[in-house]
Amino acid sequence: MSRRLVAPGLASASLLASLAGAGGIGRLVLLLAIVAAAARLLDAVGRAVEGRSDRFQVAMSVLGLAWLVAAGAAHVPPLVIGLLACSALELLGEVEVRPDAGTAPVELV
Repeated sequence: MSRRLVAPGLASASLLASLAGAGGIGRLVLLLAIVAAAARLLDAVGRAVEGRSDRFQVAMSVLGLAWLVAAGAAHVPPLVIGLLACSALELLGEVEVRPDAGTAPVELV
């Protein structure tokens, strides 16, 4: 779970640094966020290939990485909000219904 939040955290720090007037540090942190988002994408693809997750997480990771790259290429820091939205949708899409352990019948051997 913590690896999933690294890229949005770095992107938020980049946005705050850029809005505070520290554009150089903001760009450096944005590059680190791009690397973290790429690592997250590789993890999501690996989980989808193994069958432990669906393709929705992969799609959200790709879109989030695209937003970060667009923010870096266009020098428009507010575009990182797209990654934050994609990360939020990814977390919302992950919610699963698990059966309650207390409702299943218990068999005594």
